[in-house]
Amino acid sequence: MIERFIWTSHAEDKRAKRLLDRFAVERAIRDGHPERQINRGHADWLVHGLMVDGRRFEAVYDHPHDNDHAAVRIVSVWDC
Repeated sequence: MIERFIWTSHAEDKRAKRLLDRFAVERAIRDGHPERQINRGHADWLVHGLMVDGRRFEAVYDHPHDNDHAAVRIVSVWDC
């Protein structure tokens, strides 16, 4: 079970610039992890999420982080 989220500075910057809610991104990763897609970029996994205002977003992350299966490292987020 995912319990901890480690945000890279890049992901935090992108989240803030796009006005994406931190907790919505983390919830999308936690809830979408079983249906995640392989990401062929700078992170292992890709998930899709929805802000409470209806905006869609995607997030890429690594799991496990440093062999800790309770932690993910969020690499980037963006609007769809």
